[in-house]
Amino acid sequence: MSAADVVRRFYDAIVMRDLAAARRHLHDGLVFEGLFETYPDADAYLKALTGLLSITTRLEVRAVFGEGENAAVFFDLDTRAPVEAKTFVAEWHRVRDGRIVWVKSAFDGRAFAKMFGAT
Repeated sequence: MSAADVVRRFYDAIVMRDLAAARRHLHDGLVFEGLFETYPDADAYLKALTGLLSITTRLEVRAVFGEGENAAVFFDLDTRAPVEAKTFVAEWHRVRDGRIVWVKSAFDGRAFAKMFGAT
């Protein structure tokens, strides 16, 4: 399975809010580098993602591209209070042996800054 296929299946599970299926696509030692925080393993990342999904009203994947062990995903994320926002997100994923091992996320975080104590 290509890196893009793994990322696409991961996000298909996320959109369906099937976290058990999503977890199967993550390597235990996954590192997630975000705008405000870095998560050192898959379980910490999924805990944070679960919190984000609790305020998510829409997550629409726009495109997934892959080359070798790298994949990029672009999606629209709509959230409700405490962070009412429409956010375009870009993520770079690295996949090895059919599982996501590293993610770097980029987005305009101004709406989320207060949640993380940033100004």
